[in-house]
Amino acid sequence: MKKIELLAPAGSMESLIGAINSGAQAVYLAGKRFGARAYANNFGDEELIEVIRYAHLRGIFVYVAINTLVFDDEIEELLAYTDFLVMHDIDALIVQDLGVMHLLIKRYPNLDIHASTQVNAHNIDQVKFLKSLGVKRIVLARETSIETIRLIKKEVDIELEVFIHGALCVSFSGNCLMSSMIGGRSGNRGECAQPCRMPYSLYKDQMRVSDKTYLLSTKDLMTIEHVDLLIEAGVDSFKIEGRMRKPEYVIQTVLSYRKAIEAYIHKKSLDVKKEVDLLERVFNREFTKGYLFNEEPNKINQDFRPNHLGIEIGKVIDYQDHKAIILLSETLSINDGYRIIGKNKDYGNAVSRIITEKGLVKKAYPKEIIKLDVTEVIEKDSVVMKTLDYELESKLDQYLDTNFKTIALTGYLTLKSNHPMKLIISDGIHQIEVISAGVLEHAVTQKTTHDQVLDQLTKLGQTPFYFSQLEIDMTEDLFIPIKWINELRRDAILKMKELRESQRKPVLIVEYKPIASPMQPIMSQLVVKVQTKDQLDTAIKLGIETIYYEDIVKAPTSNLELIPVKKRVQMHQKEVLSAPSVIHDIGFLHNNPNNYTLITDTFLNVVNSYTAALLSNYHVSSITLSPELSLERIQLLNQNYLKNFKIEGNFELVVYGKTDLMISKYCPIAKTFKTKVNCHLCEKNQYYLEDRVGVKFPLINDGNCNLRILGHKPLKLVEYIPILKASGIKRLRLDFTTETKDDMKKIIEQFQLAMNGQRVIPQKNTFTYGRFLK
Repeated sequence: MKKIELLAPAGSMESLIGAINSGAQAVYLAGKRFGARAYANNFGDEELIEVIRYAHLRGIFVYVAINTLVFDDEIEELLAYTDFLVMHDIDALIVQDLGVMHLLIKRYPNLDIHASTQVNAHNIDQVKFLKSLGVKRIVLARETSIETIRLIKKEVDIELEVFIHGALCVSFSGNCLMSSMIGGRSGNRGECAQPCRMPYSLYKDQMRVSDKTYLLSTKDLMTIEHVDLLIEAGVDSFKIEGRMRKPEYVIQTVLSYRKAIEAYIHKKSLDVKKEVDLLERVFNREFTKGYLFNEEPNKINQDFRPNHLGIEIGKVIDYQDHKAIILLSETLSINDGYRIIGKNKDYGNAVSRIITEKGLVKKAYPKEIIKLDVTEVIEKDSVVMKTLDYELESKLDQYLDTNFKTIALTGYLTLKSNHPMKLIISDGIHQIEVISAGVLEHAVTQKTTHDQVLDQLTKLGQTPFYFSQLEIDMTEDLFIPIKWINELRRDAILKMKELRESQRKPVLIVEYKPIASPMQPIMSQLVVKVQTKDQLDTAIKLGIETIYYEDIVKAPTSNLELIPVKKRVQMHQKEVLSAPSVIHDIGFLHNNPNNYTLITDTFLNVVNSYTAALLSNYHVSSITLSPELSLERIQLLNQNYLKNFKIEGNFELVVYGKTDLMISKYCPIAKTFKTKVNCHLCEKNQYYLEDRVGVKFPLINDGNCNLRILGHKPLKLVEYIPILKASGIKRLRLDFTTETKDDMKKIIEQFQLAMNGQRVIPQKNTFTYGRFLK
């Protein structure tokens, strides 16, 4: 059976130590730059050197996340950083940005490059494209089903990494601009402010149809009951999410999944209920088997609380004299954390004392009635949750020992009169032989015993080594200086340590210059993307010559350039290209046998000239730039493209439209009305999500029952049209979604005037500039 990798998060040194000691084979982490968890502790450069050495000594792989989008003005800094990592023997880099991915694959021939889940790979053609670039492993999108994983493994020889436990993104990864556009903190840059964990109300047209609850907040993924299916499907790496979580969470999750994997391998039973209970104690936001095991989308959401709930331990039966009187259903100890959840408010604290009918106790048990000191009035019938299990976490803290024994050695010591001492040790991979400088002699008065030798030889103290087997071949009546034994042991352990820490791969850094293919030159023009037949007709009447249409619309035969837009998410059966198309899906870059001309859309996340150059080699006629680019960075991208590749690029920018903030398999409409997939409610009325400050976000369907959340105000760059044209933008695009015919007419006419050189001043407070001026 192939080795199954259990991959753990390391957002801090403590989490890394705990992950290794509890049984992970690999850890993933980030430095202070370019990682998708910018607000984790992360590691400085000197710390990374120590981390790699520490992990490699213990036989653990270290993968560093470079899983953000990278701007042109950051490429030089990025390459200096990745050169540094390669020179210090990193095992792999996890990468999101397609241009950076291609550059790093070519620059470091001896290094494994993993495609981040932010790439949003969830079908066979996407996997084949990434493999063709030279990617060694793909972290699949969390929406990928077990059936699709089986098909991929059957058809493509590539390593697959799958999230098995931890937080879920409600949006398809790499497709969420909500935090970026609302608060200026980009999820694609590691800065996500998690607006999905905030409360929202659902509106049907102008009527509120739900309370203000956490309608976008997901449960956590848990697959411990399905480890057998994941192994049998061919998953290579079992990934635990949680670089922002505490070390005890990491330790317990690794322990539980290590037990599950070992139980499968050795055909033993696993007490799943016990492991689930332990997992709930370290972090519980309620659990789901996820889309991985075809969970109904509505069951992904937990709208009660967005944070750790803990486990239920009792109910408040009364409140008297600043004390909550509680009937316990679970144990509670001093130093435990708890939360009392009432109808109108919560109260939380740490347990400082427990009062029972017997007086003060350190621990109380189920069915006992206790009193806890509280500083607020507590409602009767409130539920009591244990949010910190002090006893469990104290037990888990043993795995935070830097000298935890994880490396088994076998040893053979030869002690013969008139010969030097000889010690051979092996870790199963390396073998070390050391010989003493001095020669052993018969004891004249005091002889050394076998137990004395054994005692000295096994003093491995501040190291991760221990002897699983040690044989001593010893002549009787010898005098052996204790100092000699200690020196022999230290010498052997030092050499073993040096071998285990030595460079695993030769360092090879190749200066690689990407190439870009020429595109057919195009004149500066206004193009329109439409969602409905009425919008299509309106665009045609207003003289728009190039129109992209969503494939839910049947386009008329016309002499105009009418180009279909392929769906952003291709979960199951792949569409076959039958004409030039607008694409978001990298799978079409691979599966385009007729070499149709392609226009790449916004969610290929083009933010630098390297990604643009890569795409130009795949029959691409126009490249839509990311809405996360500022004007300054748009200009820099165009300048660098011309400078580095000596040709002009055909760049496109959305200059009007309600930005797609998110696309999700989960639907708050279906959740609220308790309907199944494909209920079509969203097609009968206009629905909105209203946030805590009264802003309403329109909801629309992508045609495949995936929900799109749109910006509440449209992006509108009409006054910047002359600057954008001068900055190399060839196609300036208007994206229409929920607009009426009258709305469209006004907007198109404004932009037509701007394209003709007239100055247009938009009405204030009716639009947004997005990230354009930031």
